[in-house]
Amino acid sequence: MLPEVGSSKFQTILHGIHHLIEQDRLKPGDRLPSERELAERLGAGRSSVREVLRALELLGLITTRRGEGTFLNRHDAHHWVDILAFYILREERSQQDLLEMRLLLEMDAARLAAERVTAEEIAQMSDILEKMEETIRRNQIPVAEDFTFHRQIVSAAKNRLLSRVWHPILQFSQCILPTALSWPGQPLQALAEHREVLAAITSHDPERAAEAMKHHLMRADLATTSA
Repeated sequence: MLPEVGSSKFQTILHGIHHLIEQDRLKPGDRLPSERELAERLGAGRSSVREVLRALELLGLITTRRGEGTFLNRHDAHHWVDILAFYILREERSQQDLLEMRLLLEMDAARLAAERVTAEEIAQMSDILEKMEETIRRNQIPVAEDFTFHRQIVSAAKNRLLSRVWHPILQFSQCILPTALSWPGQPLQALAEHREVLAAITSHDPERAAEAMKHHLMRADLATTSA
């Protein structure tokens, strides 16, 4: 489990380490400054720096080798941005902004998918919903099927930039907020709403698809925040 990360001190040190990595032009495999040096350069306590380093190691961004030091791991170019955004988005106002952003993106994704979807993609979405129903029958939470269905809609929109923006938004949502699927009765409700979205997309009705998606996400948001 990660350490408590809500404090502004944690975020400040996290930003500081990121800045030092860029300033020192460190590459994957390079050794980070020692804990003591980081504390001095950042003007922070060693215990606080240690807490941030521990979190970064748990996230796979760094590796500590006994007797050798701490080394920067290979990572995606945007991974540090994702991690920084994760902590920033823990604020309540930012969480609401995040939900609104997802709503806007997925409504337009559904709208575009209704215009651009192929017969093969419709069949794939239908298969996903069948698997979702099977998972529910086994009294399991269909988190994977839910994610795959939404991702398929974004893919069917055939807009690469939309897809690149949507994915981290969804990741942030999943990290910060509980899934509505965990509440009693929600999986079956979500399945029914997914079918409404798919029916609108299959009918090539952009506005109906967008409205069905809006209804689904707003109801899920309400279930999450009121539970």
